[in-house]
Amino acid sequence: MNKRYTIDQFRKDYPDNDACLHKLFTVRYTNLVCPKCDSDKPFTRVKNKKSYQCPCCSFQIYPMAATIFEKSTTPLTHWFYAIYLQTTTRNGVAAKELERQLNICYKTALRMAHQIKKLMGNKKPDKLTGVVETDECYFGMKIVNMTKSKRAQMYDEHGNLIDNKTGIMGFLSRHGQVITEVMHHGKTFKERVRDNVSKDATLITDGHSGYEGLDIEFFKHEVINHLIGEYKRGEWHNNNIEGFWSQLKRTIKGTHIHCDAKYLQIYADEVAFRYMNRERQDEMFNIILSHVA
Repeated sequence: MNKRYTIDQFRKDYPDNDACLHKLFTVRYTNLVCPKCDSDKPFTRVKNKKSYQCPCCSFQIYPMAATIFEKSTTPLTHWFYAIYLQTTTRNGVAAKELERQLNICYKTALRMAHQIKKLMGNKKPDKLTGVVETDECYFGMKIVNMTKSKRAQMYDEHGNLIDNKTGIMGFLSRHGQVITEVMHHGKTFKERVRDNVSKDATLITDGHSGYEGLDIEFFKHEVINHLIGEYKRGEWHNNNIEGFWSQLKRTIKGTHIHCDAKYLQIYADEVAFRYMNRERQDEMFNIILSHVA
């Protein structure tokens, strides 16, 4: 049975803002040597201030500086609880849920949610090695679900339907690592693969023409041809990355209902983080906080 970090443990560890601030201090400043006087004596908390100071020269350090918590009027206990909630669910936490539980306005809740998502995704792994499943997925509202005025904007002057879908390319190593890349810019499929997958990897893709020729550049390139009803050939398949897309769709369509294209990358990064750490729920909270440093 996997270890769990429970709400009782969380409340015991972080009962107030002082405990949260001390956690930030220990995460950001390990083996601290005073930059002013070179003293290695432990810094002490400054009374009534969100800072720690050197006992020798009184040089002060602010643990919240240059972090997502800087200049925020929201209590640290709220921030920490919002981070904790992200570690206890498979499909994320909606900003409306944070608004309800923390009794804050929706604008604040949405900003907190986005900042935490950035923390979850700011440690991009190296290029993937081994067997790497590669696939693409597209997100966007269906035309039939749009309002009449919005639907009218989906056609150009010649009456042709404008593609409103935003694509994401995903790379999943069978070692458990995931990288996602929203396809906003003019990079080709091959360029995205080169940027995220090691040359000595075995690449598994579908039959999309954008992947043609990669067998020359990579150790091996196996193609699963869905057009002829092929979804698995021996050990070669894209079932893992397809499962990842299912989780991403459940998160966006189920929990958040809608996600603007400009924020799609941080939502994909959030799901990738949760997927890679799904067996380490008891460590996820500290992993997210470690990204503050």
